[in-house]
Amino acid sequence: MKQIIKEERFSINTMSRENVYPVNGGLDIDYRITMVKSEDEDRCEFRTPMNNEWGQISVNLKVKGYVEVKGCHDRPMAMEISKATKTTPNYWGGYSSRTDYLWGHELHKRVRKEIRVRVQSEVRNYLKIFGIKTRWNGGIVIKKISFEK
Repeated sequence: MKQIIKEERFSINTMSRENVYPVNGGLDIDYRITMVKSEDEDRCEFRTPMNNEWGQISVNLKVKGYVEVKGCHDRPMAMEISKATKTTPNYWGGYSSRTDYLWGHELHKRVRKEIRVRVQSEVRNYLKIFGIKTRWNGGIVIKKISFEK
């Protein structure tokens, strides 16, 4: 069943101005689920995502597509999401990323947060088809989002 879940592809397009919050840029992405795992699956043999009533279910996503970015005096343009969210190590041991006029500082974190908000309900409804659900709304959590080229 996990192979069937991994094969399904989803898409979101918020590049048009009607669908976007006024402060953020748009997204035109295709994503797929790469992992579905119960929080207690490693410790308890009988615990799976299908019988995890009150526990947490972790979901990882793989995303590819475009994000809308804007320079200082430029018009908004679509850039590949893996290039736009690339980070580089800095002198102090941390990481530096792009600052964008639509997304603000730390573009990679803000884009991931926006993706989590946009795909949460669709992922929850898709997993419900397979019987993977929890008794509370915060039970299915999107943990890791990685970007494809």
